[in-house]
Amino acid sequence: MYLDIQTRGFPMTPAIEQAVRHEAAAYLATFPGLPLRLKVRLFDVNGRRGGLDKGCLVHAHAGRAGTVVVESDLDDDLYRAVSSAFVRLARATRARTDRRNTMRRAQPDPLRPLAAAI
Repeated sequence: MYLDIQTRGFPMTPAIEQAVRHEAAAYLATFPGLPLRLKVRLFDVNGRRGGLDKGCLVHAHAGRAGTVVVESDLDDDLYRAVSSAFVRLARATRARTDRRNTMRRAQPDPLRPLAAAI
């Protein structure tokens, strides 16, 4: 797994990096068969003014098919924003992979047109 973490508007601390790596490892454990590339961007919208201004944007490039899933979240606590963004990312990745697997299984039955004609 490739993991790129960048912060915008504040310095990266070891605690923030550890929190992101922990969430990324949990996400990877949820989808063990997918080779993943994750880009995580952490940002502070309002600076020191406070409010719902800390955000996390996660960009996942998964599998050979090139599935790209992007999720983000804003919160007043950066750690909750990171956790919530990864929860949303897991939900979106699961939906995307389930949809792809369903489409793959839904092959047309070659005898169905003949049965309908009879």
